[in-house]
Amino acid sequence: MKRSKEHIGLKIKRLRAFRGLTQEDLARSLGKTRSLVSFFERTGNINKYTLQEISSILNITPDQLEGDKFEFTKDPTPTNMHALSKDQHIVQLEKEIGFLKETINHQWGLLKELSKGK
Repeated sequence: MKRSKEHIGLKIKRLRAFRGLTQEDLARSLGKTRSLVSFFERTGNINKYTLQEISSILNITPDQLEGDKFEFTKDPTPTNMHALSKDQHIVQLEKEIGFLKETINHQWGLLKELSKGK
């Protein structure tokens, strides 16, 4: 699939998903937070050192990510070693949902504390 108008963050997002990684997985591999990975994917604002690390994790070169001819098969095939089984995807999604629930509950708690101060 070829999409030359995408910024680098969108390319990273598609390739990360293709490799069967969550934002949390990529963040853990980078030693960064999931929200920072989300920021990279949304904005494409990434320094060259972090881009090198991400490229290495995703098994691609930074030049390939930055190039106009960024291509890969849309759906992972069963022979792709990075493709996850249905059960593995479910486990990953359940972990991500749990993380999101914890984040939302934490934010609600912060909002309640802030509203008490008014």
